[in-house]
Amino acid sequence: EATKEIPRPIPDGEFELVPLDEDPSRGVRIGTGLPDLARKQLKACLRKNADLFAWSAAEMPGLDPEVACHQLIIDPSASAVVQRR
Repeated sequence: EATKEIPRPIPDGEFELVPLDEDPSRGVRIGTGLPDLARKQLKACLRKNADLFAWSAAEMPGLDPEVACHQLIIDPSASAVVQRR
């Protein structure tokens, strides 16, 4: 069950996916509303520091799962609501 894909809410507004390596699932979304220079600098910074991102608990050795893991108790039949900022 740990490998089950959990749906995530989609951010409001326009965004683009910035891939951080060859794996298409390893990327971050940034807003397209940023000025071109800021967006270019942010992409360069994210790619330069891609090794700082952890995509799973297995990539964080030494971190106590009691500290890093949490679970929300919600009704499984409830649907996610994404609201505007």
